[in-house]
Amino acid sequence: MNGHRIAVIMRKEWLDMRKNKMVVIMLFLLPLLMVGMILGTTWMMVRMPEQVQEPIIPDGTPGLPPALAAMNSLDRSLAVLNDQYMFYLLLIPMALPVYIAAYSIIGEKETRSLEPLLATPISTAELLVGKVAAAVTPAVIGAWGSFVLTALGTYLLASSAVFAYLVRPLWTIGMLVYSPLFAVLSASGGVIASSRLNDPRAAQQVTALFIVPLIGVSVAVLMGKVYLNTMTLLWTLPVVLAINAGILWLTVRLFQRETILTRWK
Repeated sequence: MNGHRIAVIMRKEWLDMRKNKMVVIMLFLLPLLMVGMILGTTWMMVRMPEQVQEPIIPDGTPGLPPALAAMNSLDRSLAVLNDQYMFYLLLIPMALPVYIAAYSIIGEKETRSLEPLLATPISTAELLVGKVAAAVTPAVIGAWGSFVLTALGTYLLASSAVFAYLVRPLWTIGMLVYSPLFAVLSASGGVIASSRLNDPRAAQQVTALFIVPLIGVSVAVLMGKVYLNTMTLLWTLPVVLAINAGILWLTVRLFQRETILTRWK
């Protein structure tokens, strides 16, 4: 693949993205809402601890990690809540790219600008990798920025124990590695759906395939049924990498370049 051609596609996508006000608004609004929800909850619980009637994870809970067991009930509740909220931050690189990717194909179908692009020497793989990368980059930056802001706010609002639990290797590595992988899954799914459909909203619904399992795990964490650790992260990484490779391959295979060009001619 030609890196220069991919970079040209990415620049073109970003220029087109600026014309879609809804996509631009979502790029800023979703991360700000997530960070505001997390830090707002932390502020409320720290300033008004009497409102926390029952600790989320009581003392003596079986299987409680040592770091949580050493905390008081308020800090433990905040730490467990933040663990769940980190899954919500991972929704950013899953929810945003599909909006961009869905419009990148369907929008060009509507304006009839896709066919001339396909008539150029650019390969299908270069075209789709460029579109996926253009959708992934702003979403990943938004996710990383949200994590940094959340960590900074937690440092200022909560105890050092809660902050240390938030920025432990599980989430620091997880955000750095899994945000791009989840974004690629979302963008690739959006490209597949938008290349086969003509309705951006229908294409965007494909994200639910990835979001629902993530929310399910976050609920299990909040209920104290699952305690994640770095080893769990490392064990699941090869699976996520394999899924990403598979869906990227499928994205290229399902794109009907010849059919689109034949219809244009």
